[in-house]
Order: sequence, then C-alpha cells, then structure tokens
Amino acid sequence: MENGLRANATYGFKHLLILVSLAGLFNLTGCASTAMEAHQKGVETVAEKEYFIPKKPVDRHYIGCAWSKQFGPIEDPAADDIRIKMERSFDTMQQNFAYNVGVSLGGQSTLRGQSILGGQSTKGEQGTKEGGSTKVGGDTKSATAELGIEGGAGRKSEIENVQIISPVSLADIPFEMNIPYITEALRLGNFEMKSGSAGKAGITAEVSSIKGSVKGTMEGAGVTTGEGLVVAYKLHIIDQRTYAKQDSGSISLELDKTVDFPNANLFVRSLLRVIEPGANKPLPPNLLWSCDRAEAMSKNMVAAWVIELRSKDPKRKSLQIAFPAFPKIEECQNFSGVIYSRIDPLTDKIVRQKINITLVEEELTDSLKPKKWEARMSLVDESFKIKLVNEDDFAK
Repeated sequence: MENGLRANATYGFKHLLILVSLAGLFNLTGCASTAMEAHQKGVETVAEKEYFIPKKPVDRHYIGCAWSKQFGPIEDPAADDIRIKMERSFDTMQQNFAYNVGVSLGGQSTLRGQSILGGQSTKGEQGTKEGGSTKVGGDTKSATAELGIEGGAGRKSEIENVQIISPVSLADIPFEMNIPYITEALRLGNFEMKSGSAGKAGITAEVSSIKGSVKGTMEGAGVTTGEGLVVAYKLHIIDQRTYAKQDSGSISLELDKTVDFPNANLFVRSLLRVIEPGANKPLPPNLLWSCDRAEAMSKNMVAAWVIELRSKDPKRKSLQIAFPAFPKIEECQNFSGVIYSRIDPLTDKIVRQKINITLVEEELTDSLKPKKWEARMSLVDESFKIKLVNEDDFAK
C-alpha cells in the first residue's frame, strides 16, 4: 500500500512538472511569435479563409487581374481598364481585420502622422505608448501598448475608413478557365507604407511612385482615389460545372458582303475605308484598332480594313474593328477579344461573346483599291457561373 502511494505521488509530481514545462514553453513560443502569425490566427476566424493577403504591401487594387499562387496579382498590359466602384465597409469585423493586417504589415496612419512600424509607434522623435494589451489579430476595441495605437475617436475613425473596391460589373472581368481573378480588394484608407521599412512580419515595404498608385481617378484598372493601403483580396474562378460554349467555327469573310450569325443575333460586314488624298482628316475616332501600334498611328492612317459588327438586339451598340491597310503593319493582322458581356439575372450566369479575326491575305493597289483579300472569323458564345476561391482550393 505504501509503495503504491509513493508511486502515485511520484507520478503526480512528474505530471505537474510536465504541465509547468509546457506552460513555460507556450509562453516562450507566444513571445517569439510574430505579428503576422498572430494576425493569421485572426484571419482564420474573421475572414474564414475568403481573403488572400499579398506577400508584400501594395497600393494597387488589381481588380480584374489574374492571381498566381506564387506571384500574386498578374497584370496584362493589353487588357482593357475595368470600371470600379468603392464602397465604405460598415462591418465591424471586416474593419478590425483590415486594420490588423495593415498594422502587421508595417502600415502607418496618415491621419495624425503617427507611424506604426515594427510593432512600435513614433510621433516625431518620441514614441507613444498608451492603452491596454490587446494583440494583433485579437480584440481591437481597446488601445494597444505594443503597437502604440491611440484610443478613442482617433482610432475609431481609422478602422472605420475601410473601403471595399469591386468592379461595376463582374461581367467585365476577362475570366478564363482554371484561372482565379481578383474581384474585390479590401482597402484601408489613410494608411501607407514607409519606404525602406520592415514590420514584424518580416516584409520590406517598398512603395511605388505616385504613378500607378492609389492616387488618381476611379475609372482606371490600377488606381483609386486618395491615399490608402490594399491589404487583402477576394478571388473568383469559373465554375466548370456551369460552363457552356457554342462555337461558330471558322467562317470566311468576303469584302463588301454581310455574313449572318443567326445563333448569335449578329450581322458582320467587311469593307475598306480610305481617306481621300488631300482631305487632311483621319479615319473615324470610334474604330477599335486590332493592336496598340495601329491605334498609336491612327491619326496618320490613310486606309483601314474594317470589320463591322451589328447586333439584332437594339440595346447593343455596333462595333467597328479596324486593321491597318496603309501603312501596313504586319503584326496587326489578328484580333481576339470579348465584344459583349452581361450578367443574366434569371440564371446568375455571366453571358459573353468572344470574337477571333485573322486577315490571311490582304493587299492594296497603288491607287488604294483592294487587290487581295482573305479573312476568317470565329464567334464564341459562353455562359458560366463563378465561385469564390479560398485557401483550401489552392491546397488541393
């Protein structure tokens, strides 16, 4: 009996030592954890893995850009600008989430000129330390000593200045199969990164110049108004189960003749437009040129092959796609793009038309008359739904 009691006492004492050791280890680990690690824990509970945080601080929203798991936003220089809208967020959890991300990445508020970098606050030569002990990724209702965040109305105004940037129409985004695209950006207003500084997250904050940053107009694909820091993105991808496609196949286009695409409710006509010698005026300004170089030279263009698209739907505008005829530009003989897109409210699908045109052979005489002409075109009608991407999708 006595041996049994001693054994139990020894076992209990060893068990107590293990618990104490584990508690100490947890405390040491907690001290060593970075702001980003604490923030990531907060993200999992607040954002439910719907938001993707950039690997480096950015001041661009990148709406409509493809997303790479390794590189983040991927810009297409040839892509059209996407109309965007910016709305204020009234979601308290979303506000706290955006604020915590901005701080953990080494952001600073521009409201009071107070810098929040590397977990410390500076105001002039002296730092301020006020408030309680709330940590990044946790409850942010009280002020934080480690981060030097001031309490009261000042801090409230900071976290309430969170905007949601999104496209005016999701149909404007050039979705392609199996590629996620940025459909929403969470922006922390009145925040910026200090050039050459690094926060606790171990990220070097190098800010781009004013050009292409958050200062500018609301219409561009790469700019928004005011100062701010985009701290997270939402991504969407085509839901393959809902994808439907109808392809017209390759159709020959004859000059000065109209081709009917009955399934697409579209008429297509090919013609040559020439400026009379000595007229001293360019071709019509509403032409959609087949390449950037042709558009840059459009004021000096004398002749152009024009593919005119007219819809049977009176609500749709006609479209004229131009190819340089004189002077001739060899690399501008192909055109591919979306000519129409919308969201069908009955099916919740994005409906769009894509066109591909290739000038196989074309030539003018010295008097700018058609000498050779061969062109082919295909029209593709697509419809699909999109679905939200989360972290688990990338893990598959």
